[in-house]
Amino acid sequence: VRTPGPGGPPRPRVTPGDPVVTPLSPGRRALLALVRRSRHREVPLRDLQGGKTPPGAGLGVPFLLHDLLGAEQLQSVPTAAGPLLRLAES
Repeated sequence: VRTPGPGGPPRPRVTPGDPVVTPLSPGRRALLALVRRSRHREVPLRDLQGGKTPPGAGLGVPFLLHDLLGAEQLQSVPTAAGPLLRLAES
């Protein structure tokens, strides 16, 4: 189904049941749960990149991290030891 975009050509509409969105959910939940379980809801980026891929993260950790940062569910905080990923405040 296509919906008209504001002043432009029609854009495809993405719904939660679409096959493009569905594989993201388990991986997103796994990474967010990992950050939530950490002590201060913060995890160094290198710990997530170097660790074992959580179950359900079929698209890979770097892709899912980029997705969560873009969706503003995680925040990247620069530190002297490297970037720190913090759970976004809701």
